[in-house]
This record gives sequence, structure tokens and C-alpha cells, in this order.
Amino acid sequence: MILFRNSRLHTPPSESKNADLLIDDNGIIKTGRFESMPECMILENKFLLPGYIDSHIHLLEHGLLLLFLDLREVSRSHEVLEMLAEKLNEAQEHGFLYAFNLAPERLKESNWEPSSDELDRISKDIPIFVRREDGHSVYMNRAARRWLLYDQPIETANEPLIGRFNELAVERMQERIPRDIRVEAFKLADHDLLSKGVTSAGIMTGNDMTLDDVEIINSLGAGLKLTAHIFPQNKDIKRVCEYNLTRLGGCILIDGSLGSRTAALREPYSDAPGNNGILYFSKKELYQLVQSANDAGLQMTFHAIGDEAIELILNVYEKVIGKGNPLRHRIEHAELLPPDLIEKTARLGIILSVQPLFEIIWGWDTGMYSERLGERRRWTNPFSSAKKAGIKLAAGSDAPITTPDPDEGIKAFLNHPIKEERITVEEALQAYTSNAAYALHAENEIGSIKDGLEADLLVFDKDPYLTLDFRPKAVIKKGKLVSGLLP
Repeated sequence: MILFRNSRLHTPPSESKNADLLIDDNGIIKTGRFESMPECMILENKFLLPGYIDSHIHLLEHGLLLLFLDLREVSRSHEVLEMLAEKLNEAQEHGFLYAFNLAPERLKESNWEPSSDELDRISKDIPIFVRREDGHSVYMNRAARRWLLYDQPIETANEPLIGRFNELAVERMQERIPRDIRVEAFKLADHDLLSKGVTSAGIMTGNDMTLDDVEIINSLGAGLKLTAHIFPQNKDIKRVCEYNLTRLGGCILIDGSLGSRTAALREPYSDAPGNNGILYFSKKELYQLVQSANDAGLQMTFHAIGDEAIELILNVYEKVIGKGNPLRHRIEHAELLPPDLIEKTARLGIILSVQPLFEIIWGWDTGMYSERLGERRRWTNPFSSAKKAGIKLAAGSDAPITTPDPDEGIKAFLNHPIKEERITVEEALQAYTSNAAYALHAENEIGSIKDGLEADLLVFDKDPYLTLDFRPKAVIKKGKLVSGLLP
């Protein structure tokens, strides 16, 4: 049992207040004023926030990034090849080499992309699999092409893959990873998220072929300390219901990504005339899936990045969902959201699961968004406009695409490259707490500091509203210290 005496409680959207707070492993017992209590740790003059919630994370892949190789900070092509070569001995133990977050557009060499020939010079026998920063394009040596695209003509292939072959390679790569490596990756990711103050997460997992990771997550039990809210990326509604899951979706793709020029646009890419990207669903196919899932009472969400893809899912939602969106259907990412789609999203009551760090990585006048979209870049991730329209924003990282660190995400909200789209500290925190809980149907359990809710708390010595440092000194999950230090 812990008594926080004379603490400052920040729990947006409620007004911050000074109060005592008593908790144990059963939850928040009471807020108010207390006399000293026996057998109770007493901490004075702390600043408290609810535990952060990452609304969209690929937990397995984030763990794999921690286990294998992150190319996010490289600046030259030779560094990429050297880092891959250095990992080769370690990769032999696993039977493959996996790397994440290559960003060709940010290298000193203009848009260099690794060819199969270059990767073959590192190894012709061990599959080498490199994912682009957006997660939707991949680069492979021929061993990886034979391993993953065995039904495609790859023996003489040297150029990067195009279109749907990228997604197929990613799906098959995920299926190849042994169970013991998956378990290790989940545990690494769990530890990392807790250290950053993330106590609950919307976990995107599985694909059309398998939901094995759902079983692994469930089997880990207390081995995972954060609360996992699972989004099964599988279109088999009967199978999803057999797992007793209440959601369908996550990164079920309606389109691809802007970086790969596969996000579906209403007008062609500014730097690729004639290319409008790719829709992975017809309107009829998507309608049938959404209607069936809605009839089954499943909360739904889909990956839609370009305005054409967002318009498609909104049109289908409009035909199917009940007034006010009672099942709280969502859209993941919604990166290009012009005013007419903001209005429609708000009118239908759709929740947007957004990633604020996308703007810091790809925004700005010379960034990837400007290259791909030209003047349409004005409507990428329009957070303030969406808030003013009444749309609920739930924040996440899409890790391993961006770091799952809410401190950086909150600062990204506050420093949107387009000043008109910046939001306040309170609104940013709400996106990581109470709004995120609402988007998971979990507001009666987490996301706020209220009597009876779970004791998921972040402890600060100084007021983060003033310091703008949102990395907690200590993290409490269900009343127990899980990261950091308490006096």
C-alpha cells in the first residue's frame, strides 16, 4: 500500500488538483486527504500521471528490433552494409538477419537502396531481410528471396520489390520466426515500454495466415507486465471470435505507405505523376468484411494512410455502423486527412489512432511528405483541426516505425511542423491516457486517476507540465513498482 501525500494529480481532461492518493495492488483506493496510516509507504509532494497507453504498437516487431538491428541513425550506405556484416555471426545462431528502419531518403547518397547483389556480398547463404523505415518496403539478398518468395521468379532479381510483393514478404518473414525468439522479443519489448511509462498498449498482431502470437501473448501471463489489448490482423471473423477477442483489425491494410508510394491518393503523387498508390480492397470486399464484423459486435480498425483509402473506409463505415459509433470503430494512421474527410470522420464519430512522431520524421518543408504530396502536405496529420472538429485522437507509436516513447510523442504533438496543427500539453496527454483508454473500451479500468481504477501511475519529482519532461522517475503497474525508483 502506498500513500502519496500532498501530490499534484494530472488526469486530463479533468482539472489538475492537489490531493492525497492511496493505492494498493487492487487499484486506486481513494483520493482526498488522509492521516498517517500504519504499514504504508508514504511519499510526499510527488507529481502523478496515469500510465501511458500506446494505442498502436507492433509489440513483436519492436522486440525484434531490440534483439536484431536498428538502422534508424545511419547516414551513409556503407554504414548500412557494415552494420549488417557485423551482425552476421550473431545472425547465424538464428538462421537469418533482420534489420529495421532503413530510410534511403535521409542518407548522404541520394535515395540509395541496397540491391540483392550488395546484400549477397555480405552473405549468399543466410537470409538478409531489411525493412524500410515505413515498414512497407523490404530489401533482401537472394537467399531471403528464395526463403520468402519461393513461388516468385527471384533467381536473377536484383531490384527492390514493388507493390504487394513487399507485404507478402513481410507476412512470410513474420511466420518464419521461431517461437523462442518471439517469446524473447515480447519480453524485451515489455521491459522497454514499461521503462518509458507505457503500462497498457493496443497490440497489432497476427495476419491472414496465423494468430499464433495471440496464443503466445496469452501464455506469457505474468511474464508480460503491461496490459495487452489485442488487435488481431486477421479477416476470419469466426476464428477471431473463437479466440474470444472483441476486436478485428489493426494493420489490416487498405493501402500502403507514402514513403513507398503505395498509399492510395485521390490525386497522383507529386514526385511520381500517374501513380495514385494502391488500394488493397475493393469497396465491395471491404463492405462485406465491415458488415460481418459489425454484426458480430467486433470493434474494427484499419490501416488507411492516403486520402483515397481514408475516404473508402469512411464510406463503408457510413453504410454500416450505428449512430454515434457505439462500437468505437477506428482508423489507424489517417495521415493525409483534408478538411472534407475531417468533417466526415467527426460526423461519424470515428476515432483516429495517430502517430505524432510521423510529423517529426517526415514533415517539415523538405521532408518526405512534401516530396510526395507537394501542397497537400498541409493536411498531413492535422491534429488540431481534428480536435476542433470533435474527433477523439488516441496516440501511439507504430513501433518499430517510431520509438514507443510518449515523452517524444508528446513533444512531437507540441512541435508539429505546421504551427496551426499543434495541440496543448493537456490535449497531448489526453491522447496518451483517457482518450487512448476510451479507444480500447477500457476507460473504466485505466487512463485516469480515479477511485476504483487500476493503480497504473507515473511518478515525477518535478511537475512535467512545467518542465515538459514527461519521462517518469518511477512507473507503477497495478499498485506495484515495475520500473524506476521510489525513495
